[in-house]
Amino acid sequence: MNTNSEGPEDHEAPEDHESPKDHKDPDGPHDPATAAPPSEPGPPGRLRRTARSRGGIAVVGALVGALLGTGFMSWRAGDLPFAPRDMCWGALSPDVAEALFTDTDVRSDELPLRRATQDSMHTECSMQGFGSDELESEVTASVRTLGELKGAQAWDWTRQYLSSRMTPLGDGITGMASSQRAWVALPTSCHERSYEPGEKPPLRVVTLASGASDPDSVNEVDARRGLDAMSRAVVRLANGVMDRYGCEGRYPDPPKLPGPPEGKSVKALDNERLCGVHGVELPGWARGEDVSAARTTPGTKPDGPVTGGVRSCDVGRPFALNRIRLTTVADPQLADVVSRVLGDRADPLGGDGKGAHAGGLAVYTADCQRGRAAFVAWEPNPADETDDTARDRRSLALTVLPSYVKTEAKRAGCGEVNVNVPNLPTT
Repeated sequence: MNTNSEGPEDHEAPEDHESPKDHKDPDGPHDPATAAPPSEPGPPGRLRRTARSRGGIAVVGALVGALLGTGFMSWRAGDLPFAPRDMCWGALSPDVAEALFTDTDVRSDELPLRRATQDSMHTECSMQGFGSDELESEVTASVRTLGELKGAQAWDWTRQYLSSRMTPLGDGITGMASSQRAWVALPTSCHERSYEPGEKPPLRVVTLASGASDPDSVNEVDARRGLDAMSRAVVRLANGVMDRYGCEGRYPDPPKLPGPPEGKSVKALDNERLCGVHGVELPGWARGEDVSAARTTPGTKPDGPVTGGVRSCDVGRPFALNRIRLTTVADPQLADVVSRVLGDRADPLGGDGKGAHAGGLAVYTADCQRGRAAFVAWEPNPADETDDTARDRRSLALTVLPSYVKTEAKRAGCGEVNVNVPNLPTT
């Protein structure tokens, strides 16, 4: 039912000038002589005692009026009172939203969905799962403009939504999903103003987030269920937002995605082909038990095209892949976001492209056939820069970045890209 259509007009009821004695009951007259005697009144209950008092009459009247008013307003809005309703700007049906949770009562609360013409567009919808009236879990839906993100905010989004846990949605949908995170890019038809030649419209996305982006342990069954639920919900969310904005086209439901990496054995690391990339070696000083396993973006191949525009690889121990992450971002709009994760205070990197490094994070960009591409090397736990010993000043990210960029840039259509890094200790 269209909730935007006007409801029936309200007309005031005409005054009734008919006297009680002139009124005729439609069911026919009642004969007092044949009427059944009234039954004995029962003991006055709390409601009856309340209704007998003047204050009680007012309270009961207010309650009845509120209930009738709720039902009437729900009817005017096109909804039945107490019936399940779509959540998050009408985008998620109850069955889609409830699949994000496990046997809980799902409730939602949302902020208004702002118009797409506002560059500051950013709104959220919180879905909460309750068990025995206690909050058990929460999923947050968001609509935001990534073009506004810089520095720590840009890196926080990149770190969470472009990790090796994320699976590309495929079928022409620019987006990814895991059991904990999901995102879909809104099409350019959602931009309601024209752009000058060469002017780039900002990238707008819808996202879903549940719990930690990189949980310590998720079993394979829960990961599969979560991935299926998140991927379907984020596409439905995108379609609902597109419908509200009047954008052209709709996305189909995603196909069954490759199995999530959670609960599966990670691959043993090949020191001569770091993350399976030919020409990228793990330096001898970094080899050992701490760097023995790798996980790559599901559905992608190291020597193949960058499916979905993003490929990440996390390296470390089998149950703690936190030694280094290598990421290639071949989608130009996403690469623009990644290029802003380091501010002006970061140390620049030379070479054929542009880049910088700070702490354990190094980002390099290059101009390619399809536009800008970005390459990231990140050490979650970098060495302490205040330590003066050569051993602790070695940077794994800067050591592997030149060979990684040179190999991946060719695959992304950028040609040969050389990176110049500072002189680093090698022993």
